[in-house]
Amino acid sequence: MLRQSRTENDLKILLTILACVIVGVLGFIGFIYSGIYDVSALHPDNAIVAWALHTTSDHSVDARLGGIIVPPGLDKPEMILAGGHRFAKNCVVCHGGPGLKRTNIAQGLNPQPPNLFLATRKPWKEEMFRFIKYGVKMTAMPAFGKTHTDEQIWELVAFLSKAPGMSPEDFAALTGISVPKPAEAKPAGG
Repeated sequence: MLRQSRTENDLKILLTILACVIVGVLGFIGFIYSGIYDVSALHPDNAIVAWALHTTSDHSVDARLGGIIVPPGLDKPEMILAGGHRFAKNCVVCHGGPGLKRTNIAQGLNPQPPNLFLATRKPWKEEMFRFIKYGVKMTAMPAFGKTHTDEQIWELVAFLSKAPGMSPEDFAALTGISVPKPAEAKPAGG
C-alpha cells in the first residue's frame, strides 16, 4: 500500500511538472505570435530584453575568441592607414568619427553603434576581429568576412586600435575624410 501511494505521488509530481512545461511552452509560443512585443528600432528594448541580448552576445563572443591569433605588424603606419581608408569606405556611416555629426542611418539604428573613438575605450584586437569578420545579429553590424579577406579585416583592427581618443585631424589624415570645423559639422560619409 505504501509503495503504491509513493508511486502515485511520483506520478502526480511528474504530471504536474509536465503540465507546467507544456503551459510554459504554449505561453511562450502565444507570446511570439501575439505581436505584443514592439520590435521597432525607434524604441530601445526594455531593460530585461537588453540585458539578455547583451549578456548572450558577450558570452557568445568570449567563447569563440580562443582560435584568433593577432598577426604581427598591426602597429605599422601603412597597416593603420590602409585600415583608415577601409573604415572610411565601410564603417563611418554607422560609427562616425571625431568631429563628424552622426548620419541619419546611425541615428536610426537600435542598438546604437558604439563610439569607437571614446578616449576611455579599451580595444581588444581579437574581439574587434571577430565582430568585424562575423558581424553581430540584430545589431546592424554586418559580417565583413564574406566580402573582405582576413588581412583587410586586420587592417581595420590596426586602425581601430588607434581610434580611442583620436583627434579630428588625425582621423582626417588616416581616413581621407575631411572633418569640418565644429561650427560646420556635417554627417559622416556626407
